[in-house]
Amino acid sequence: MKASGGGLSAKSLIESSPAQHGPALKLHVPAIYKISPTCLQRILSSGWFPESMSPHWIERHLVQAGSFLYRFETDQSSEPKGTPVQLAAVEARAVGEDEYLEGLELMFRQLPPGSDAVFSVSTFGKTQYFAVSSKEECSTWVNSLREGRQSAITRTMGHSSHVPYPKSWEYFDTLGSSLMKRKERIKQKMAEKEMEMTTLDAGVGGSLHRGYYG
Repeated sequence: MKASGGGLSAKSLIESSPAQHGPALKLHVPAIYKISPTCLQRILSSGWFPESMSPHWIERHLVQAGSFLYRFETDQSSEPKGTPVQLAAVEARAVGEDEYLEGLELMFRQLPPGSDAVFSVSTFGKTQYFAVSSKEECSTWVNSLREGRQSAITRTMGHSSHVPYPKSWEYFDTLGSSLMKRKERIKQKMAEKEMEMTTLDAGVGGSLHRGYYG
């Protein structure tokens, strides 16, 4: 079993009869856009700037199986993109057509061809947006994720011993938990390294400042 994802391929998850799966477009928002003032965000999202600077939709294949929501590049991908989303902590809802989302209005008013609805997945203060082909498909995803959340919470509390739970999902839950923890450790190390660099820069700047003024 490979350490980078092991049996968490899109194909193996789809073959496990997941609660829900299908193609979607994920809204990617670059870091430079997130830290830009609102006036600049409106300019960047006008469509005249490269995707590296502006929000854009990217193809994903979503799979909801067991206690997690997984995102893949395609339904043939060998491992998930990013960190698996814990269903027990998920807040899923449809995004209204007239809903005001500061700095992202244009992205929702002009959905890509073939997409007609958007739903959001929020967890631990982070929100992701997915565009799908119809309002019916959007409702299906939102309802499935909400049911998955309730089921995951019930299992955690030990109140679902009478409800059958597929062995394959137990296996994938173990892999999903392991991958999630590994991704979190990587993020923590990167944050620590960034803090060290910031501290070092401040120290060097302080030394130069004192030397200059004697």
